Parts: sequence; C-alpha cells; structure tokens
Amino acid sequence: MDSWSLVGFVSQQSLKSCRLEFEDRPVERASLFPLFDDEGRTRMVMITAEENARIMVADWTPGVFVREWAIRNRVRLRFADLSDASMVDEGFEDLWHFDPWWVLGEERYQGHGAVPALRSTNIPGHDPKISGIVFDRGLERASYVITGSDNSMRVRRFTGNTLAAVAGRRRAAHDRSGRATSVGWRLRPSWRFT
Repeated sequence: MDSWSLVGFVSQQSLKSCRLEFEDRPVERASLFPLFDDEGRTRMVMITAEENARIMVADWTPGVFVREWAIRNRVRLRFADLSDASMVDEGFEDLWHFDPWWVLGEERYQGHGAVPALRSTNIPGHDPKISGIVFDRGLERASYVITGSDNSMRVRRFTGNTLAAVAGRRRAAHDRSGRATSVGWRLRPSWRFT
C-alpha cells in the first residue's frame, strides 16, 4: 500500500500544532492526540494548548471530531469543559498515543503532573521504527501504521497485533522501574534503629 491510498484519512502529523475549533472558541497551535487501545479504538483524546501550557483530556464519543477540510478541525466539545490531565487518576496505562515530536517533553509542560503517565503511552518511546499512525476521518480508530521513512515507507493496516511487541516492551520497562524502586527503598524494622 502507498501513501496515496491514505487520502481522506487523518494523519497524526496533521493534528500537531494546528488550529482546533471548539464549540466555545478556537485554539491556535494546539495538538490533538487520540489515546487508543491495543485494538486501535480511540478511548480518550489528549489536547495540548501552547498558549497556556495546558494538557487536557476528554473521554471519546463518536462524532466529537470533524475534519471539514484539510485544515479545519472541529472539536464538538467546549474548551472550558475539558479536564486537566492531572485530575485524571487512572485510565492511561492501557492506552497509546503517537507523538514522535515528544510534545510533552517541551519545557512549557514541565512540572505538569500528568506528563510521566502520558509519556509512557507514547509509542515512539517503545518502538522508534513506527513513523506514523493514520486514523479514520472521525478519529474513531487507528486505521494504518507506517514504518520506515519516505524512501522505504511501508503502510499496513492497524490490527489487534500491531502493538503486541510494543506492549511487551512497555510492560518490561514498567516492571524494571518497579523493581528498581522497590530495591532502592527499604524500610528498616523498628527494632534495628539502635
């Protein structure tokens, strides 16, 4: 499959630092990242806004995103109603997003409480060979995965097995970090404080 077959789909790259039109106001230089499960189904959206260094999330509902033309991205939510990502305690650990630019690593987002949990969902942190993710028109699911570069690009359909190896590497990294923490912190029994 070649890149011309992807016309009409939405690439993650087209959602980086773009204009998003919410129901209550437009936001310039915002990035929208679908957070999707292993099957490719979008479960949440993460939105970063450069203007105020906010990282926000919203639960996914069909029809929440509409691309009317190549550069008009409408989000059928009120910007004021989006949840701060730090206020969401759980739900990220089984999700994925694709951000080879590492937007969350930018200085403006440093200190935001949700960054570590969200960064662990970034596919390039676990598999740098994946160079693109393409979604259907409504961002309801990841449809295609791209590997390689322009000269040797390979496009294949996103399936339930696409991220199996990546998920294994993420679990192993999480297990290693958990062990390192448990080995590094040991409480001494109270009878041995003398």
